[in-house]
Amino acid sequence: MGDNLLHKWFPNTERPLIISAPMFTVANGALAAAVTKAGGLGMVPAGMDPSATSPHLAALDEQLTIARRILEHNNSPSDNKNPLPIGVGFLMLLATPEAYRANALPILLKHRPAFVWLFGSDPSSYGPLVALFRQAGAQWGLKVFVQVGTVAAAWQVVRCGADVVVAQGSDAGGHQFAAAASVVTLVPEIADMLRNEAEFRGREVAVVAAGGVVDGRGVAAALALGADAVAMGTRFMTCPEADSNPFVRKAILSTSDGGATTTRSSMNDAIMGYPTWSKLYAGRTILHSGLEDIENGVPIEKVHDSFKKAVAEGDETRMVTFAGTGVGLAHKSQPAGEIVHEVRAEALAIIAKLRGNSYS
Repeated sequence: MGDNLLHKWFPNTERPLIISAPMFTVANGALAAAVTKAGGLGMVPAGMDPSATSPHLAALDEQLTIARRILEHNNSPSDNKNPLPIGVGFLMLLATPEAYRANALPILLKHRPAFVWLFGSDPSSYGPLVALFRQAGAQWGLKVFVQVGTVAAAWQVVRCGADVVVAQGSDAGGHQFAAAASVVTLVPEIADMLRNEAEFRGREVAVVAAGGVVDGRGVAAALALGADAVAMGTRFMTCPEADSNPFVRKAILSTSDGGATTTRSSMNDAIMGYPTWSKLYAGRTILHSGLEDIENGVPIEKVHDSFKKAVAEGDETRMVTFAGTGVGLAHKSQPAGEIVHEVRAEALAIIAKLRGNSYS
């Protein structure tokens, strides 16, 4: 598979590298540690609230502590060569450098994660935040990943100093760019841009493919497209280690034909009553009654009220389950480490088979 920047930066990983996505309310320290122990890179979500009293940051501290304990990782404050082999995913909707400097950096300095993953802000605004995290983690080599959905956004965040571009295609579950291509064209075009742009020559920038990758076939394809690694979310949502609600596990394992049974919409957050993301973003979910109501002209206030009532009464038809189009390939609940080993083995077998075939 040739040289690989991510394997160079994270030498304890195995190739092809599989990263568990930093799914807010789903991923946790146990899931992240299991993925890392299997040779991947696990992630813990930091949420979207960087305030001094943030429950999201309190949970981050707790989950990083859990991951450290499972991994038996005891790096001291003076140990700059042994970062915690876990990533931290920040949703930057409420991002200000001042808030993150005051409230998030102390947690990073305490645990020394190997990388941070930023998502949810305007791509042109990442410069001060990338600089903040890189400077704070320079002693132990902290890398900064930024998730994007377009080539233009990738260009912007690399100019801002990102070490890794997470190229999230439109097949992804959860929040994503409202205007995006699938990884089939997004990843190679970003890879070409990084290779051909004069201002990026000499820069070491890795590309991670995300969106629609569920098994070894997707991993092998992503590598062929030019990715250094893949990130997976939907398949990990049914792991026993995950914090997914029971209805989420049930919905994912019972849904097939993801192109027809999932849809992208900017209305899911409003239906649930959460802060609305900017128009740059949409979210892919399994089809639910709330979206049908919106299409039929029901006012958002009434749809939200119906959602709240459904939550109280356990009406699963109105629950919002974020999932990608690959949901039909997630057939059973498996431990996270088992998924990593299985998917890696599938990918390696496919690569070996293709190498052995003759097309002449």
